[in-house]
Amino acid sequence: MKKLIIFLTVSLLASLLFAESVTLTVQDAVEYARKNSRQVKIAAIDIDSKADARNHVLNVFCPNVSFSGTVAKPNEYDTTYATLVNPLYENAGMGSVIPTDYEREEDKYTVVGSASISFSWGLSIIEDVKKANRDYEAGLISWEQVVKQNERDVKKLFYSLLLQQKTIENDQATLENTYQRYLNTKKSYENGNSPRLDMLQSNVTYQNMKRDVEKEELNFKSQLKQFAVILGFSSETELTLNGSLQANLIDLNQDEIFSKYMNSNAEVRLLEKQVESLSAQMRGLNLDSFTPTLSFSYATKQTLNPIDADWFDGSNWSDKGSASMSLTWNFTNALPFSDNRIKYNNLKRQREQMYLKIEQKKQDIANDVQKLFDEITSSVNAIEATKENIELAEEAYRLLSKAYSAGTVDFIEVKDAETQLNKARLAEQTELFTYISSITELEYILDLPEGWNNK
Repeated sequence: MKKLIIFLTVSLLASLLFAESVTLTVQDAVEYARKNSRQVKIAAIDIDSKADARNHVLNVFCPNVSFSGTVAKPNEYDTTYATLVNPLYENAGMGSVIPTDYEREEDKYTVVGSASISFSWGLSIIEDVKKANRDYEAGLISWEQVVKQNERDVKKLFYSLLLQQKTIENDQATLENTYQRYLNTKKSYENGNSPRLDMLQSNVTYQNMKRDVEKEELNFKSQLKQFAVILGFSSETELTLNGSLQANLIDLNQDEIFSKYMNSNAEVRLLEKQVESLSAQMRGLNLDSFTPTLSFSYATKQTLNPIDADWFDGSNWSDKGSASMSLTWNFTNALPFSDNRIKYNNLKRQREQMYLKIEQKKQDIANDVQKLFDEITSSVNAIEATKENIELAEEAYRLLSKAYSAGTVDFIEVKDAETQLNKARLAEQTELFTYISSITELEYILDLPEGWNNK
């Protein structure tokens, strides 16, 4: 047991000594997550698949080419042919009876070498190419959406952790003031100036707040580890956040932004690409139904009979191949109840559903954007109000500090004023976080370009 304790202690100390320590700004966090996020890597693999499909869609123009070689002999003996090739036996009155030492026809082997080339082209190939391109473009939009979503989530988490850090710092300052209050009450009780109940109540208040602050600190450390894993670090990495909840308040023109960037939403663009892909499929089915298919084939079948003939004498070889070209129209595909037309009607219904989804998505985006603009406006007003509160709290703190220096107020009153000042500053940080989060969400929903707020 003692050895186990020693081993665990040494392991813990080693992990602490060799733990990686990283300091990140919000931009560092975004860049690192973009390179190491599993979701982004999965989306990139999907892009590769769609790129292969697009790059190889023209393979339909490649003909089918095949080669084969065959060695064969007949299973049955043809007596008619034997009589024709051996007339001496018949003239001798032997009929079709063949001596046993005669080389029979079924013992002869034939060599056949063949090669063929063929292709079949229809006008629907044009639409297949278009569909492959639309699918690839849709894949690019999906990848961009994953990257943007990852950037949004990382930013929000980063600033959320900064706010938690500020909250803990404020609570720690308040805890210190509570502890000083407890010490003053205890001293007053010991001097006989305060009842025991006041001392006990101040101690209980301090102990309760102390436990709450310790829980906040543990929760903050746990969330930092989770954030490290999300970014792609190991859970043992010690992250330090380098940043602040500061933002330049932007005068947003809601109508201009909405009209200019409404159709930039990634989900809307993705649905539109899906509509284009469905339309290409539908046009391809129509071309298959109402236009003919051109087919061409050429085959050469070089035959050597028998196998022991001179292989290098061209006269011993015969070509039994053929060449053909044809136009074929499948009339069945044009019938209303054919699989082709049923598939066309299903695609048409899917496209109609997609149009409705686009309209619904645009309406949802309009509602979400309106809500974000309201939150941004409310945050701006709240930030202005908290700045006024901070000025008032700073003034009260300065006045009480001067009064304490003059000996007219207690130290605890100064600490209470400091606590109120910290609360006012924390309220400003909270509103700044709400403002930054709303702006970040707005940038994601409307896919706003970099530097949009400087225009």
